[in-house]
Amino acid sequence: MLRNSQIIGLHQKLSPNIIQAQLLLALPTLALEQEIKEQLEDNPVLEEDILEPEPVKEVEEIVTDETPEKEEETYDIDEWYDYNDIDAEGYKSPEEYDKQSNLDFEAKTDYLINKRERHKETPLEQLHASDLDEKSIIIGEEIIGSLDDEGYLRDSLEDLRDDISRQSGIEVSVEDIENVLKIIQKFDPIGIAARNLQECLTVQLGELKIDENDKKLCLLMINENFDDFKLKHYERLAKNLNVQLEKINGLFEIIHKLDPCPGKMDDGPGREYIYPDFTVTKAGSELIVELNDDSLPPVRINRGYIAMLKSKKSSKETKEFIKNKLDAAKFFISSIMMRKDTMLRVMKSIVERQKEFFLSGGEGLKPMLEKEVAYDIEMDVSTVSRTVRNKYVQTDFGVFELRYFFSNSIHTDSGEDISTKIVRDKIKDFIDSENKLKPLSDDKLTEMINQAGYPIARRTVAKYREALKIPKATLRRKIRTV
Repeated sequence: MLRNSQIIGLHQKLSPNIIQAQLLLALPTLALEQEIKEQLEDNPVLEEDILEPEPVKEVEEIVTDETPEKEEETYDIDEWYDYNDIDAEGYKSPEEYDKQSNLDFEAKTDYLINKRERHKETPLEQLHASDLDEKSIIIGEEIIGSLDDEGYLRDSLEDLRDDISRQSGIEVSVEDIENVLKIIQKFDPIGIAARNLQECLTVQLGELKIDENDKKLCLLMINENFDDFKLKHYERLAKNLNVQLEKINGLFEIIHKLDPCPGKMDDGPGREYIYPDFTVTKAGSELIVELNDDSLPPVRINRGYIAMLKSKKSSKETKEFIKNKLDAAKFFISSIMMRKDTMLRVMKSIVERQKEFFLSGGEGLKPMLEKEVAYDIEMDVSTVSRTVRNKYVQTDFGVFELRYFFSNSIHTDSGEDISTKIVRDKIKDFIDSENKLKPLSDDKLTEMINQAGYPIARRTVAKYREALKIPKATLRRKIRTV
């Protein structure tokens, strides 16, 4: 039986304004610049803070001339316009914004230009530009539509046949699909729509303009000795192919130039560009922390809308609209200021805790957790996490992601707590200096790390090696060349 009942409870919900402030905090500088430009377009009450003294005086005359006997609502112009005065704590004044160098502008423009790559025909466009008949076009569309993010065809040809029959109402055979598939695999990028890595490399090798004997040996290595190829069993490959070890090395160089994921060729910009959000410079024994926000356009409240809000001629609907936009603009500017303040506090805490690292040029990184920085700035850990996400700092000795400075600790034999990143760097140093003919196994690396005073287990060494994206010993092995 259903019965109604009343329940009293407390629920915590975030207001849209708070959500917006959190989102702004998580944005890197370049993304925030774009967000500010969008807000300037969406909210008419916001305007870019450009030095235009004459229009401002005209607005002031309109406001002072208005002396209504009675107003439903009153607003202090200075209360709203005080948000223009955001020069405090380093936020740019209009003069400072105008001083932005042409070099910085050109660098940003260069970044935006390089993000746009030359247009290439997609496999679907190439399909429709081909001389295939209508039936083959339908098959090709089904194949291309079934590709995964890496450009591979994971569905079976039987499943494709059934899908084509069900969706298009035409009967096709597996042989028909196989014929179209072979054509698509030679589209640009070559090797797309392959069903596995072997087929992908085989198609690319078939189109490669190299010595025919080398091509034949590469195809034998891929199709008949694939397991030995994956595990780099050089001696066994040399024996099976009846060639010298030096020849195997040359064949590997040919295959390594092929693309194992042709479907990813059109993804992303031509180069990755990092815009540091902070700059830390050394002045003697002191460290100076600066926020790189020169590219951010300064914003302010448009006084003209405040005059409209105070005017008796404005309708109630107009005043309500302006009031809502003023509230949104006020909070947006406030959120930018809060973001700046929080980011500087977080960065200064990091610099203070990692002072030795910044003063020594990148040595002596200490273990540090986000909750320690949160304690310093008297904020929640989630705030610190949002602040350091996708943010970078430029130093005299390189650019570092803020997350680089956070790591757990390891207790050494000497009784000192050190950052796990130091151990990872040690593992990388050992591997970089190893004999590539006989690379170090994880067991040997564990022994060397323990001898260096870092007591960690083999599984930890393997985990750190994988985190560094370094393959295991058998895959790092090289062939002796004369």
